[in-house]
Amino acid sequence: MDRLDRERRLRKTLSENGWVAIRAAKGPVDLVLIRKAAVVEVRLVQVKSTAGGPYEKFGPRERAELLDLARQCGATAWLIYWPPRKGWRWIDSSQWPRTK
Repeated sequence: MDRLDRERRLRKTLSENGWVAIRAAKGPVDLVLIRKAAVVEVRLVQVKSTAGGPYEKFGPRERAELLDLARQCGATAWLIYWPPRKGWRWIDSSQWPRTK
């Protein structure tokens, strides 16, 4: 399954669970997720599926860009890591490696 297939499946699953999932056209964001519960929640999401780990192709510069964009629009930044032949998992930006 390629990256776009994974993103399509994620969008479908998330939309079935109360999220509006929008594919971003460019920049550090793959998906914009919005849901309304008690308050509106917005998540900017990068999706990675590399076998070498969640940060293999999501380096310090890309993480900083996503965090900065999330701060600018009042959203939270997330990574969804979906390695080959395994399930996907959410990784909150507070769990990302710190950079100097």
